[in-house]
Amino acid sequence: MKNSILKLTLIEWLGIASILIVFIMQWVYLNPFVSSWDQVDFALAVKRFDLMEMQPHFPGYPFFILGGKLMHGFVSEPSQSLTVFTILFYASSLIPLYRIIHKRLKRSYAILSTAIIYSSTYTVIMVNQPMSEGAALASLWWYVWGLEFAITSKNNRDMLVPLVLLSVLLGIRLSYLPFAIGIIYLFYLKVKTNNTPMRTIFIYTIWAVLFQLIWVMGLVISEGSISGFIKLSLAFTSGHFTDWGGAIETDQIDFFQRMYLFIWKNIFWTGTFAESHLTAGIYILLFSFLFRKVKKSQPSNMLFYWLFASYFVWALLAQNIEKARHVLPLVLMLLLFVMIKHFSKKPSAIVMGVTVVILFCQVNRDVKLLKIQATEKPAIYQMNEYIRQLDEPVILYTWEETRVLQYLKAPYLNKRIETYQLFRLESKYYHEKTILLTDKVIEGFKSQGINLGQKVKKLKSFHSNDLFEPIYHDITLYKWIE
Repeated sequence: MKNSILKLTLIEWLGIASILIVFIMQWVYLNPFVSSWDQVDFALAVKRFDLMEMQPHFPGYPFFILGGKLMHGFVSEPSQSLTVFTILFYASSLIPLYRIIHKRLKRSYAILSTAIIYSSTYTVIMVNQPMSEGAALASLWWYVWGLEFAITSKNNRDMLVPLVLLSVLLGIRLSYLPFAIGIIYLFYLKVKTNNTPMRTIFIYTIWAVLFQLIWVMGLVISEGSISGFIKLSLAFTSGHFTDWGGAIETDQIDFFQRMYLFIWKNIFWTGTFAESHLTAGIYILLFSFLFRKVKKSQPSNMLFYWLFASYFVWALLAQNIEKARHVLPLVLMLLLFVMIKHFSKKPSAIVMGVTVVILFCQVNRDVKLLKIQATEKPAIYQMNEYIRQLDEPVILYTWEETRVLQYLKAPYLNKRIETYQLFRLESKYYHEKTILLTDKVIEGFKSQGINLGQKVKKLKSFHSNDLFEPIYHDITLYKWIE
């Protein structure tokens, strides 16, 4: 063991050191804030799991919440319990990620590539939030490793490994359902190359369903009945795809503009470059060296193409493109493709140098952003403190910000409002209070054809980093003066 450590190359030491720095800094700058509706849902669920009360919202993310509950025995703050679980689980994914890459590359290149993917800045930022994305990405790498393990195994019983891991993946984040295509591809290969009988495939399909029922039945029991669970699930999915979920049916932009925002802004500018011009420039330089001959894809490599393509279509058409976190699986798989293509043969000195510079830039930016995320208050916290200091009775009308304000136990009256008619009806009863509105409320009124004109006066704007909260990073507070 001692000799193997001493034989590590400089590149290997660099990769390992980078991973350790990121991991340590995630603990040093543990995020204390809860700044969005979803984060509140998850944090509340750690103390009391209740789908009807949106603790959390459907589909419940049971394995993610279970991880948070386990950590809550050691960490008092519910949101930080989830973040601690995610950091640890994400660190565990180094094992399958390294094995996947080392299967294709030499050890030194595999360690460097693992460090590049692990330290991807936007991913690290998401891991340090009480959200399910980080844990889902960790579970995804374990699932992909399980698929490759089963594909190369001659024993059909090994197919149980990815089936179990798929259950864990979907029990953490159901929107990763398109990755189930990996199981279909696995079954296809078993029939084609191993002459596995269809009867066996049918049996393992039953096993796949049973493993998923582990977490689904847990949710049914928590809801009280199958009929109640079905009604809740239908109500949520209907809203997601037809109203507020940001799917293509609910979007106001055309398909080509959606495609542009999805690919350039989400996958590259935010997801890969973390909105850094320096990182973008270096990555683009690295991408420019990609065009060279590669070996014909093996079945295990084709697996990645199927996974990538299926989730690409799903994220483009059915996910909210305002939230770049939905594309993180595509970002990490893209980086995996790039690393494997560059290092499948001995890289040139330029490629190696550019890759090392990318790693330095990523780790440096990781540390800076982790510190900012943990120490600078989100815009909604700033607004809350400003209103608390006002020496007058107020009522605040918000869009979605109320969910966070309730979690923070704001001492002033605040309400969520969606229609101008209801606002006018309600506001008559608060003539003794100062009526405040956020910019999202005013934007909502304008979308309803209401011109407020001189009826509102701008008081103050609050700002935080849009990487941490893409929708409510800028909040402007207005006073109703009619």
